[in-house]
Amino acid sequence: MALQWQRRGLQQFQRLRAGYLRNAVFYGLVGTLFAGFGLYQLRFLGLEAVFFILIGLCLLYAAVANLVESRKDE
Repeated sequence: MALQWQRRGLQQFQRLRAGYLRNAVFYGLVGTLFAGFGLYQLRFLGLEAVFFILIGLCLLYAAVANLVESRKDE
């Protein structure tokens, strides 16, 4: 019985870790796109481009936070 609970807990932990890793990849890609677009359009859009850059940086921060969370308890 105890072994079954341990196995179930390990499966849930692995699923949770995979979710954090998947989120980190997604946020990293989207954050890079937003920040890159903002930097590319900075001279044309001005303050609007800064908004894109800030969104990109926030998403990159979320990517790093999710990556760190997925690496906990290794």
